Amino acid sequence: MSTEFNLTIELPTRTFLNTKAQGVILPAVRADVEILPDRAPSVFVLDYGLLQLLSAKGEILERYFIYSGVADVSDNYCKVMTQDIIAYNDISIASAKEKLAVAKDENERLFYAMIVNYLVGTRKRYLRTLNVFSRKKGKFVLKKPKPINDSSEMAGE
Repeated sequence: MSTEFNLTIELPTRTFLNTKAQGVILPAVRADVEILPDRAPSVFVLDYGLLQLLSAKGEILERYFIYSGVADVSDNYCKVMTQDIIAYNDISIASAKEKLAVAKDENERLFYAMIVNYLVGTRKRYLRTLNVFSRKKGKFVLKKPKPINDSSEMAGE
């Protein structure tokens, strides 16, 4: 049995992290998933959330906010592909609120809203693909996404 696995975090234009890990917690859509060495092959859709690198004893070593994405796990290799990533210690509530106020689109707003909520102690699921289909006249149809709440309705304000 292995004691570690390869972890790679890929951004669209570069590799953000390529390291050995003893454990990682991924913010999958339905629930957080802990990846350990020798895990069965899996693919996960990731939500906006906190990715955490763990020691062999389960202690948190590093934390990163990720902008949703996909994770592929197989043969002691975990590859995370995400649009953006920010180290937990590299952003404050104030700077996240500033970035939220000037966000260019809905996805960027979701990302910074998630960071603000985490930093003030509130956790929500954000990925809007959770319930994208509805049933009409016996057929599945794609639902129009609902807009997110105003930033003024977030916890801590």
